Amino acid sequence: MNAKLGSLAGKMALFCTLFIVLSGSIQLAFTIIGAPALVGFLISLLITLPVTYFCCEYIFQKHKGVVDTLTSGLKSLHDNDFSIRITELQHSELGEALNMYNKLTQQLKKQRQTLNQREILLDSIVQASPMGIVLIDPYKHIIYFNNESTQLLQLPKLEGMTLHQCCEKLHPNLQKSVMQAQSGLISFEQGDAKQSYYLSFKTVTFNHLPHQLMIIKNVSQELGQEELHMWKNAIRLISHELNNSLAPISSLTSSAKNMLEKNKHLELLPDILQTVDQRAQNLSEFIAQYARFARLPKPDFGYHCIQSLFDQVSALYSFEQVGQLPVEQAYFDNTQIEQVLINILKNAHQSGSAAEHIAIKAVKNYDRLHIAVVDRGSGILNGNLHQALLPFYSTKPEGSGIGLSLCNDIIHAHQGQLKLKNRKLGGLMVEFDIPLRDTE
Repeated sequence: MNAKLGSLAGKMALFCTLFIVLSGSIQLAFTIIGAPALVGFLISLLITLPVTYFCCEYIFQKHKGVVDTLTSGLKSLHDNDFSIRITELQHSELGEALNMYNKLTQQLKKQRQTLNQREILLDSIVQASPMGIVLIDPYKHIIYFNNESTQLLQLPKLEGMTLHQCCEKLHPNLQKSVMQAQSGLISFEQGDAKQSYYLSFKTVTFNHLPHQLMIIKNVSQELGQEELHMWKNAIRLISHELNNSLAPISSLTSSAKNMLEKNKHLELLPDILQTVDQRAQNLSEFIAQYARFARLPKPDFGYHCIQSLFDQVSALYSFEQVGQLPVEQAYFDNTQIEQVLINILKNAHQSGSAAEHIAIKAVKNYDRLHIAVVDRGSGILNGNLHQALLPFYSTKPEGSGIGLSLCNDIIHAHQGQLKLKNRKLGGLMVEFDIPLRDTE
């Protein structure tokens, strides 16, 4: 490109040289014939200036057409039209610029085609998704949705509607969760069946503005199957425990009956009766655990001191308190949250972690208090993290499988979530949140 411009500048220099030589020659001729110098100079200008002007106009006019064509092509690129190509001029000083324009146009066209194909593929995947996907702009209007979302929200089309309008046909509990952007599992009774929906809200940037991405899925059938599987496991577990207790009781009572009938070894009867009594107490405690889980009362909310709660629990299971408390009190059921911390700390101490590596940290997040309990124990296999909160699931041989499930139910009753996460260097982190104040 610089070489071509240099050629154009060379032509201009040549014309300037010719102008000087021609003007000087005419002036010299008039001087020879005896004409005044001023007259010769003026006449030379009158002759050379028009000639030079027409020559320069010819050169610039030729390049002006190429520049105008290139400008039109750039305007078409600005309008996302990549179909215009410019015929390249072999002997033009701007030929290289035209060549680069055509290459740029071809490259942008290929990139646009690739981008369009990716957008079509992505839209096909989203439309075929079994989850409802809705994109909401900052003014709460629906700007994108997939087919599943129209079925879940019971509307044929969502585009242009507000979030409030698209929720009018939903159950009040689900409608409230959607309007308040509450992520998590929402369950309620509708008709004669239990309905469960999974909601997730994420903030995404679209067209340089913050938008909200809502994902909704009806998980009633999946949870129903999981619940059936859970109760089968519960029946199997309870039957196993009952047999373990009733079999020795039956054997011992049969032995005691033989002793009484034969009037022999009567001195063994107290030990037999004590063993039977102990087995009966163990069985009673086992049944009572499941009864408490099935009859979990509603939280008795009130404002309680966080430090006092931690002090009460530390008397049973030791832990290190990390950092200062962000608040003095929160709004929760003191008895139930105390039971949650006891269950979690008990698991931490039984996980093989050293006592000095068990710690608790509390962090304020808007109107919620997040509490995390960490240890350096054996953790939970990644494939079992989602099962650890299910009732009657336990990785310990002597575990009943209701400890973490009970904690999960208590935290859900406090409108919070209980999360499990394996730590990178070993151990487990159990995190849950409770309200700081009454929001009803």
